Amino acid sequence: MRAVSIILLAVLFLPTSYAQSPRFKAKYLDAIRSQSLQKHVYTLAADSMKGRDTGSEGEHKAAKYIIEQFEANGLKPFNDTSYLQNIGLWSFQWDKFEFNSPNKVIEPYKDLVYLSSSPIDETLHAQCVFIGNGSDSIIDKLKLEGKIAFALVDNFRRWYRVASKVKQKGVKAIIIAHHNDADAFSQLSDRVYTSHQSPSIRQSKPTFSDAMIKAFAADQSLTEVLFDLPVDSLKNLSKPRQFRKLPTPKLSLRCPLTIEPAEAYNVAAYLPGKKNQNEAIVITAHYDHVGVNYKGICVGADDNASGTAAVLELAKAFEPLKGKLDKNLIFLTTSGEEKGLLGAFYFANHPTEHRFNIKANVNIDMIGRIDSTHKSNYIYTIGNNHYPEFDSLLHVANNMIEPLSIQYDYNKSQGFGNFLRLSDHYAFHRIDIPVMGFFSGLHKDYHKPTDTPDKIDYSEMEQRVKLIFNTIYLAAQQSAFNSEDD
Repeated sequence: MRAVSIILLAVLFLPTSYAQSPRFKAKYLDAIRSQSLQKHVYTLAADSMKGRDTGSEGEHKAAKYIIEQFEANGLKPFNDTSYLQNIGLWSFQWDKFEFNSPNKVIEPYKDLVYLSSSPIDETLHAQCVFIGNGSDSIIDKLKLEGKIAFALVDNFRRWYRVASKVKQKGVKAIIIAHHNDADAFSQLSDRVYTSHQSPSIRQSKPTFSDAMIKAFAADQSLTEVLFDLPVDSLKNLSKPRQFRKLPTPKLSLRCPLTIEPAEAYNVAAYLPGKKNQNEAIVITAHYDHVGVNYKGICVGADDNASGTAAVLELAKAFEPLKGKLDKNLIFLTTSGEEKGLLGAFYFANHPTEHRFNIKANVNIDMIGRIDSTHKSNYIYTIGNNHYPEFDSLLHVANNMIEPLSIQYDYNKSQGFGNFLRLSDHYAFHRIDIPVMGFFSGLHKDYHKPTDTPDKIDYSEMEQRVKLIFNTIYLAAQQSAFNSEDD
């Protein structure tokens, strides 16, 4: 590894002396401003973006904004054709539910909600049989083959237990209702309704097993209409002959899915380096978030409008260096990170869609907040413990500004998970491309509607982006990541 040491010495001393020039700071770092970072975050985390869920209209609006910023700063499309890279996902979403009974119009989400993930494309017609609490003594004495079972439960989360029992008896579906909490259904329905409104995303075209039990939850009022008795009376039934005397209304149920290719895109552009160079540093931040949940719009200001804003600000700051760096700079804002790093994996796995030889990755994910253990002037880094050369560049870069406190806690954290695997840098690390992730730490608003732009510390964020700029600048020098032992 002696060659690496020689390269490091060259990188450490040359940029340090160059960085001391006031012209360097004024010309490049002064372009990074808290005001413009704030503008980007407020735009990307606006309610109108609806939480930028993968493949959603809100995410498409965010992509359009990112492209506008790339174009304004003279960046070229990553493949010289388009800024958008379709990441090859599939979308599936529930279509209009159809529920019918002979004596009541059943309204989806008001009376009945579908709990299973497997679609019912062909209408299911069957008689509905009340089975009490679903105990073995009752199920064994009722004819359930080809029927819809209806059970009373004390917890909606326990429907799997009852469903597995009646499935063995050949039922077509199961409906459950809460036997004592009249509000439990509406609370469950609100959560399910919200999840049903957004498409689900997968890497491959989804398939579903017909063997999966079809499960529904019902409101207490529907229960009483179907079986012509109050819930309090129904839950006290215990003898098989009492169950056999109840009505067995015929229900018709249909829950179709729409499955189609998802319009989910990475947005990628590049700043050309010196002529005839194909080596590149890729700078990543995911611009998708988690959309809307039953508590409201998760606008994702810190996660990850902050990282995306940083990428846009870096693109602006590097623009005067077009054609002057030894490596190209790819600015990659990814989709599908919240679904499993899907956009970053796609980019890393499809090198033939661009012409670059990627030498290193700098990833920016959640850099806008102050966590509970700090007051200011810090940044966490992730992954650089695996790449000593990157770590050395970082410390040189830090000395080119008013230094931040570099924190390594998340390089060794086990509580929340392995942070090396939890953001887009992992897609590059796993194929042996040196990575460094920048992160300001977890907070209580993570993945909640309360992760709002007003909670970002934009002055602190400005200093962090300046450190990231310097790190990228050093990584783009010819000597960096080009030793014989790379």
